[in-house]
Formats: sequence, C-alpha cells, structure tokens
Amino acid sequence: MPRHDAPDVAFYPPVLFAGAPIAAMILDWIIPLDILGKGPIQIAAGFVILIVAMTLGLWGIVAFKRAGTNVSPHASALIVVTNGPYRFTRNPMYLGIALFQLGLGLAASLDWSVIIAPLVLAALHYGVVLREEAYLTAKFGAPYAEYLDKTRRWL
Repeated sequence: MPRHDAPDVAFYPPVLFAGAPIAAMILDWIIPLDILGKGPIQIAAGFVILIVAMTLGLWGIVAFKRAGTNVSPHASALIVVTNGPYRFTRNPMYLGIALFQLGLGLAASLDWSVIIAPLVLAALHYGVVLREEAYLTAKFGAPYAEYLDKTRRWL
C-alpha cells in the first residue's frame, strides 16, 4: 500500500480536465484542421454529451460526499462507494472528464478536442484508474474485488 494511504496516481485529474481543452484550443489555433463542420446536429450532439459529462461527474462527486469519503485521489479512500453512478461505472468522474472533452469538440467545432478525447481517456486509464484500482484492492480486499467483478470500469 502507498506510504500515505492514498493511490499513487500519476497526476491530479482536474488538471487534465482543465488542461486538455486549453491544449486543444492552442493546437486548433496553431494547427487548424477544419475537419468538423458546424452543423446544428453536431453542435446539439456536443451539448448533449457535455450535459451528460457534467451530470455524470457531479453525480459521482455527490455520491462520494454523501458516503463520507474523499473525492481527491491524493487522499485516502474511506469506503468503497457502490451507489449512484457507481452502480453502472466504476469511474463516473473520469468518464465525465473524457466525455466533456469530446462534447466540447463537437459543440465548439474544436477538432483537436475530439482528437485529444481518447488520449485523455488513456491518460486517465493508465495514470489514475489502474493505480487507484490496485490501491483499493490492497486496502479493501474481497469487497472491492467483488465490486470489480460486477461493475464495468467505464460503461
């Protein structure tokens, strides 16, 4: 188990949440691709994805707070949360971050945001999720392993 009873995550996910859209905007300014159109269906789909992303992320935070555990991956987990969005996905906050990037790209016709979205998901998967799962398995043992068996990691 990590020395400070917290997962050894590679980075703080909110930094990725803020940094990825900024990187996409800078890349779009420096290297415009002009692949995405600006049609109403694409923009509407983008806004729907943004709403789903924000709802999923906030719902995950509320579930953690109601359960009385820490939201930050730099703090110790106090309990395994299995209610709310955690009934359907083990990572609603991180899924929300990746979906936000995709929704932003579609809604704002920001090509680089759509391109970066799978990279955001991969960064979260390898830099945070796998490390958190190892930590939670070591800390909570069988109850967490049972949760892993019955709940999908993403969707």
